Amino acid sequence: HPFQGGARLLSLGLIFLLYTMFVWWRDVLRESTLEGHHTKVVQLGPRYGFLLFIVSEVMFLFALFRASSHSSLAPTVEIGGIWPPKGILVLDPREIPFLNTLIPPSSGAAVTWAHHAILAGKEKRAVYALVATVSLALVFTGFQGMEYYQAPSTISDSIYGSTFFLATGFHGFHVIIGTLFSIICGIRQYLGHLTKEHHVGFEAAAWYWHFVDVVRLFP
Repeated sequence: HPFQGGARLLSLGLIFLLYTMFVWWRDVLRESTLEGHHTKVVQLGPRYGFLLFIVSEVMFLFALFRASSHSSLAPTVEIGGIWPPKGILVLDPREIPFLNTLIPPSSGAAVTWAHHAILAGKEKRAVYALVATVSLALVFTGFQGMEYYQAPSTISDSIYGSTFFLATGFHGFHVIIGTLFSIICGIRQYLGHLTKEHHVGFEAAAWYWHFVDVVRLFP
């Protein structure tokens, strides 16, 4: 069947991509820790590259929020001239959505705590801070799942469902990526890879996590 063949090809492509990224990151870790090739000048490349990546992510999510604000500020005749569209039930923003808006800044504070601990040379404290960050992220993801389970609308319910689930869903996906990022940094910190002079990987994770924190305020 053509669909099965395409799905199999896509799965093989994803496996190859993940393997390639794993080998790439493994080599970068070896170069930075065992071989000592990451001098101050070499560290500038990953820093600038990751900042540009975050800028591209900001523009991507801005497009989703722009679609939602455009439809809500100027509802068209096709959706009844009101927002939310007629017949669409919405979640109470004062319940789970409000709670899930408080968690990301709290986890961002934990990341900052970990950063200061690394700079101060307090390895165990940095590990504890990263554990707190990951724990808060898992709580956020769990609440996000509860929110979707209780949602009275679906992604196919008018422009409201499309913009709501796309914006919050992609943000949730970024939270999952940031959680994995923080877990890896926690393991590396426990193994002694990160020092106050060499912790570019952690800085990238911290920047990414703060980006995720700020983005949550918009939806």
